Amino acid sequence: YPSSDDTKIEIPLQRVAKCPQPSQKISFDEWRVIIKDNFPDLVFSSEIAASIVSQFIIKDITNPFALVLVDVPSAGKTIAINFFSDIQELTYATDRFTPASFVSNAANVKKEKLKEIDLLPRLQYKMFLIRDLATLFSKRDDDLNDCLGILTRVLDGEGLNTDSGIHGQRQYNGEYLFMILAASTPIPHRVWKMMGNLGSRLFFLKINSRDKSEDELADQLGKLAYKEKEKICRHATRDLLYGLWNKYPLGIGWEKQDDSRDIKIIIARCAKLLARLRGVVNVWRDDSWDSGYKYETPTIEKPDRINQLLYNLCRGHAVIVQREKIVPEDLQFIIQLCIHSAPTARANLFESILRYNGKMTVSEIENDLGCSKPTALREMKILQILKICTLSREGNDDSEISLAHDLSWFLSDEFKKLRKQQK
Repeated sequence: YPSSDDTKIEIPLQRVAKCPQPSQKISFDEWRVIIKDNFPDLVFSSEIAASIVSQFIIKDITNPFALVLVDVPSAGKTIAINFFSDIQELTYATDRFTPASFVSNAANVKKEKLKEIDLLPRLQYKMFLIRDLATLFSKRDDDLNDCLGILTRVLDGEGLNTDSGIHGQRQYNGEYLFMILAASTPIPHRVWKMMGNLGSRLFFLKINSRDKSEDELADQLGKLAYKEKEKICRHATRDLLYGLWNKYPLGIGWEKQDDSRDIKIIIARCAKLLARLRGVVNVWRDDSWDSGYKYETPTIEKPDRINQLLYNLCRGHAVIVQREKIVPEDLQFIIQLCIHSAPTARANLFESILRYNGKMTVSEIENDLGCSKPTALREMKILQILKICTLSREGNDDSEISLAHDLSWFLSDEFKKLRKQQK
């Protein structure tokens, strides 16, 4: 592999890194019990995170997977990420970064030295841990748009080419596969809209940590300190991953034909739902013409990329339980992600519609979401435009919304059973 100046030979990284033997052998079930005993609210997010990093073991996976854990401050997002830190062979952690650092064009650094500070090659075949992505989302619109554009490109896993007036063109071409596990406070609406226009590569998971009672908070003060509990979980996580990397040192050549078609159909349904849920549409009311809503043609991404990424996540989960074939229990994570990875108000309304067995009136939406009637009618209209729901008696006080027929599986007993597994 020649370098950019054709004078040196770059040794390609080993996809499945060589890791030390674990300090103690630990099974997936034992690891899960340790997480649950110490941080019961973080079991689900930790299991997804382990499923993400384990995708490196599957030889045909070339798509980066990026997950952002979302909740209010002090909800446990950073703790879940810390379980995976200090595993230098598999992860790379930072407290703050800018997408411009993937391929640097710093004016105060000589061009021949820039490779030493470029982030992208350091991330190859590792999971990038970002403890605070909220600083990126809080940037001004122009800066945020540039940053999201770079992030979108590198999450294709094909490297990055940049041009600047300082250093000219700089490039990394080839397979630059990495994963992201990040944390953020709730995502502002403007960020959802901007990501939608660029073709979002990010998935989101709401931690939804429960509110603790006074007794629970008081009891915490007499128990093992958070840092000690976190240390236990970090060691367990490291041993789990080291065990997997030593079990599969050459990776896994996945036999896709062995995976159930019925399971693949469910993955496809989730992909199609998410593609619609995070579609971009501008809706407004123009009183100078009539009382109805006006809207532009929506931008809805094709579900192919989402479909592949969700399938990869299911396979990653199979790997951590040492299976080479997906089963229904691997689906529980993608169901949650396909709802949480959509704009907040839209996702909340969709979940409400599921709770109401597929139909809601405008007054029920007002009460359930705690919003005004104009807001409820606007969100109903958006779901109609995105072909997620049908809308009857539009604009009236008795307007009603119904889940689209081709999404009826999300009301089925099979869907409810899969969601129940998350409890």
